[in-house]
Amino acid sequence: MYDGEHRPLILIILFSIISVGFFNFYWLYIATYEIKQVSREADRIKPWLETFLAVITAGFYIIYWSYKYNKLLYDAQAVHKVTPQDVALPAAIFSFPVITFIGMCFTQHQLNRLWKYGTAPQAKKKKDK
Repeated sequence: MYDGEHRPLILIILFSIISVGFFNFYWLYIATYEIKQVSREADRIKPWLETFLAVITAGFYIIYWSYKYNKLLYDAQAVHKVTPQDVALPAAIFSFPVITFIGMCFTQHQLNRLWKYGTAPQAKKKKDK
């Protein structure tokens, strides 16, 4: 399984505040890329497009992104043998501009859980005849 980077939530908050929100777009790209690595829908996920949409909508797209990608994370957790936690709705609610870093923490916490407790799905064994 792809092993993403464990990011402390306090650093996400600090970088978001210090950069006046510009870090949010960088984090969005990285998080989308990492979710792409573990998702069943990897061919449909384009990190650059998600980031572009977030930038041109002044961050409002992140509300939709938070809901959509936390649902994908929920599915990936089940596939990789981690107890799934559906935080899509709280993440979306707390992803409004100015408090976006709170929604980011919900998503990053789920990614950290996946990297810490997840296992690669076992390949199906073919029966020899």
